[in-house]
Amino acid sequence: MRNALKHWLTHPWLVALLRVALGVVFIVAAVDKIASPAGFAQNIANYRLLPYQAIHALAIVLPWLELVAGALLALGWWTRASVVIVNLLLVVFIVAISQAMARGLDISCGCFDTDPAAHKMSRWTLYWDIIWLGWGLWIQAFDRGAWSIERWVRSSRTPRTDTEP
Repeated sequence: MRNALKHWLTHPWLVALLRVALGVVFIVAAVDKIASPAGFAQNIANYRLLPYQAIHALAIVLPWLELVAGALLALGWWTRASVVIVNLLLVVFIVAISQAMARGLDISCGCFDTDPAAHKMSRWTLYWDIIWLGWGLWIQAFDRGAWSIERWVRSSRTPRTDTEP
């Protein structure tokens, strides 16, 4: 029974599904932030963690990092690097959300919508980030490149067998 459960939980289909799903989460999260960097800058400022000078640079760079890492993860290209980036971002988000909740800040997380009147941060915001971090750690531990572009590219390369001088 235990081996069957381990086999199912580490099955390439499940790991690939988690990889694509987590990549899509990051792609979707980046879209509104890229479209509205000023709104996202306000979301970042609402956390009251960073100096004013850093907020605008982060509001421009972070969504593109989310988009690229999410796309690479979903496609299965440079999976190891992209899942490490995604996991590090999730840790940062978990810390930021946790401290905001501990300080009683009644703010929108800015996760998927830059509108400050969008859904307010709740425990579920934190729970979802923890769940996604679990997915990311699972991918990092068990992804072997199944159903990824990286594996397809490697397998499509045919080794040279000719012996021309």
